[in-house]
Amino acid sequence: MIGLRPIIRMVSPAENRASWKLWGGIGLLLGIVLGLSGFLLLQGAVWGVAWLAVFAALAWVGYQAEPVLEQKPPALPPGPHRVQDGPVWMIELPGGEFMMGASEGDENARENESPRHRVRLSRFRIMETPITAGLYGEIMGVSGEVGQNPQLPATEVSWEDAVEFCNRLSDKQGYRRCYRKRRGRWICNWGADGYRLPTEAEWEYACRAGSEGIYCFGDDQRLLDAYAWHSGNSGFQLQQVATRRPNAWGLYDMHGSVWEWCWDWYGPYSSTPVLDPRGPTSSNGGWRVLRGGSFGNSPVRLRSASRDAVVPEGRGWNRGFRCVRVVLPQPLSYWPFGSLF
Repeated sequence: MIGLRPIIRMVSPAENRASWKLWGGIGLLLGIVLGLSGFLLLQGAVWGVAWLAVFAALAWVGYQAEPVLEQKPPALPPGPHRVQDGPVWMIELPGGEFMMGASEGDENARENESPRHRVRLSRFRIMETPITAGLYGEIMGVSGEVGQNPQLPATEVSWEDAVEFCNRLSDKQGYRRCYRKRRGRWICNWGADGYRLPTEAEWEYACRAGSEGIYCFGDDQRLLDAYAWHSGNSGFQLQQVATRRPNAWGLYDMHGSVWEWCWDWYGPYSSTPVLDPRGPTSSNGGWRVLRGGSFGNSPVRLRSASRDAVVPEGRGWNRGFRCVRVVLPQPLSYWPFGSLF
């Protein structure tokens, strides 16, 4: 299991010393001014020199000494936990790192899942299930098929539909939109607090839930039925959300159910370690990434590292999505990145 490493910025001893040196300098300057004033105005040489010596001594102590303050260390972000966020339940994940892509021992690995590379992510929230047909219809103002179960995943959703849903849900909750169109191209404001699609790295990180295995639960494919709807157990029928086991972080249907849209343009991986990657700036085929496999796919396509890609305008009977959200303000993060890779 890969340990989570919270992203938090600590004030260093050097910064503390710098602060105290500043106050020491102010004390020294004050001592000189008052000492000289006393000497000139009161014409008391002994008094003036003594006054100056006292302030100089205090300044020197402040300059040299380490501050002795009773200060509580900042609270570390908690581990993965469930929170209600507007009309949905989300799992809040602290920042952490993982190895993205297929492992060398994965016999079913595809070329587009390599090279395996290290990724670090800041904290974020991700919906515990795919967006349901009921919620999608409510937010987008559309009605599903007569008699359709509102707990089924929303399908026939294009990437652009998913982006528009994120904006409308953000508006409904009073959050700042993440997406806007400029010159016909969608732009993401990564500093906004609204809902958005996960990056491909965020999706795989959440899917793995700390596992380095082929699936979130390890390498034994015989256990997949308990966690996922796929071609071997779904009867090629869409199934309602959260009816299989969640992964270790409480997320349902990360394997199977429906393919899930990610923000990223589709492109090859690099072996270089990355921090909060957001994918290529474009795609040769004009494709956006899909993850997770669906109820109509074989177990091989449901692996944590498995990738697919489709044009963003495309809709499909087995395509859906889930949203993420960043809670602002975030703590400043300090990563001595070069020293760790």
